[in-house]
Amino acid sequence: MTAPIDDSQGAISLSFDDALDEHLNFVVPVLNDHELAATFYVHLAAVGFTKRIDDWRAAAECGHELGNHTIFHPADRRKSWVREGNEIDRYTLDRMRQELETANRLLAAIDGCHSRTFAYPCSNSILGHRGFVKELLFKIGLERTRLPDLVDRWHLDLGSTEASYVAVVRELFPAARAGGLERSSDVPPVNEFDRYRIPSVAVEDWSVRDLIAFTERGLASRTWVNLQFHGVGGGHRLNCDLAVFREYVAWLRANCRDRVAPIRDVAARLWTDSLREIKRPEPVSTAT
Repeated sequence: MTAPIDDSQGAISLSFDDALDEHLNFVVPVLNDHELAATFYVHLAAVGFTKRIDDWRAAAECGHELGNHTIFHPADRRKSWVREGNEIDRYTLDRMRQELETANRLLAAIDGCHSRTFAYPCSNSILGHRGFVKELLFKIGLERTRLPDLVDRWHLDLGSTEASYVAVVRELFPAARAGGLERSSDVPPVNEFDRYRIPSVAVEDWSVRDLIAFTERGLASRTWVNLQFHGVGGGHRLNCDLAVFREYVAWLRANCRDRVAPIRDVAARLWTDSLREIKRPEPVSTAT
């Protein structure tokens, strides 16, 4: 569907999180009309995924990547939409591993692919719960200061079960998208990328000028621009106006068509082993 990627002149990937109806209703048709492909990070419990599996399969057949975004989209319990069952605070490394392996198997049954990338829900790679010290810092409004980092560095957070699950992701995926960038950020050079924490910027109420300016800054540095979308024309509080999106995609087609590709495809060019198959879990014993 897409032209060969010319990543020597920079690359661009558009990714869309959370398997929203708007992605199938608006985004996929706009991208298909302009012959561009993207990555859709789907969590398998999303209603917009489970009710429209045939539509997601069709999107994959058009060249779009169905990326792994877990099953239940675990997140911090303080978020209003988080239930007890998907509190990231309650996760262990083994629970996360099983969830990611299961999601990979189900996605492979839909699109036939055994290599796909991952996106950390809420761009957070830490699971488990905070201990007494950090919980206190958060309660008194010091979560955005240097103190929580110092507590972690000195291992002072009594009772904490927090742990990074990047090592689990590294075993199961060729690459993973994180966050970390702002609208005003400069994208770092590709040789500074951690392939399991690929930097991206979340698009929220940007203008066409904002989108083009961010993209052009990255291409001028010959790096990899990753734009992270949620709602497009609605569906999420992090939203991009549909008319803005259409105009931006038309600009991409006219000016950068050979640089736009799904995250999996760009990763395959940057890291030559990144199309390896995912690690297959050992079969569960059925002995009686």
